[in-house]
Amino acid sequence: MLLYACSKTDNDISTPEETKLGTGTIYYDWATDGLLKINLENGVRSTVLPGNNSRYSIDISKDGAKILTASHADDQDYDANVYTYMSIANGNIIAKFKYYPTDGDLTSPLISPDEKMIAVPPTYEDGIVILNMEGKILHHLSAFAEKKITGQILWMPDNTLLFRMDNTIYRTNTTFTQANLIKQLTFNEWSDMEVNPDGTKIAFRGGNHIWMMQSDGSDLKQITISDNQENYPVFSPDGKYLLIGANYHSTGPFGHLWYLTIIPADGQQYNVNEGADQRVVSVIANGESRPEASDGGMFWR
Repeated sequence: MLLYACSKTDNDISTPEETKLGTGTIYYDWATDGLLKINLENGVRSTVLPGNNSRYSIDISKDGAKILTASHADDQDYDANVYTYMSIANGNIIAKFKYYPTDGDLTSPLISPDEKMIAVPPTYEDGIVILNMEGKILHHLSAFAEKKITGQILWMPDNTLLFRMDNTIYRTNTTFTQANLIKQLTFNEWSDMEVNPDGTKIAFRGGNHIWMMQSDGSDLKQITISDNQENYPVFSPDGKYLLIGANYHSTGPFGHLWYLTIIPADGQQYNVNEGADQRVVSVIANGESRPEASDGGMFWR
């Protein structure tokens, strides 16, 4: 695919510079269009899943071959979350079952790296629930240090879990019986943890910008600056780049959108204001002149 970084000529006119960032596919939700993808080798944009008001969560396996969705039941079983695990290539369903969280909460299940488990992020009543691929409960982590687990969770490449409690990040063991403190943060607001493919770096949004650190919590650095807000960092399959949502902003009482932007994941700081830094590239599909926008999940596989 061809990506572009805006540079400026002597006349201060922005012009695109062609930049190639390897292979892989970027997936992203956009409005009523559904789940879209851009092939980085040819720049072609296409639809993976059409828009569906019943679907409220998507995860994609690390090999990019399978997708897990969570949807409302179509039989008025209002307390059920319907989990569907299927092939991206042909749509064949590998597994489909109903999961019943307490109080009928909506959940966003996550596929484990080995594709043998599903982690259900904590609800207020349930904490973290680990299922097998047929929906059987394997582990239930309701509390830690006598406090309910309520924050974001994230699979690590070795099938351990990161989880957040208040401003602290913990990491479980592979049997989910113990957890160790990784980092206590000082941000008033932070979210969107993401790990690189080999498990050595963690990126997240802290305040309005993207930060990165080693997976043991050391070497914390702010890696984006701008006049706006960035969110949802996603590492490339080789770990060399980060896809981020730049210029995050409101589109109404409940809606937000952002623009797909790529920076190197080398620990340096990048100005992601439009045209400010030639090392920052926008994701632009073939035949388009503006960066792709998203208002939901983003993946790079």
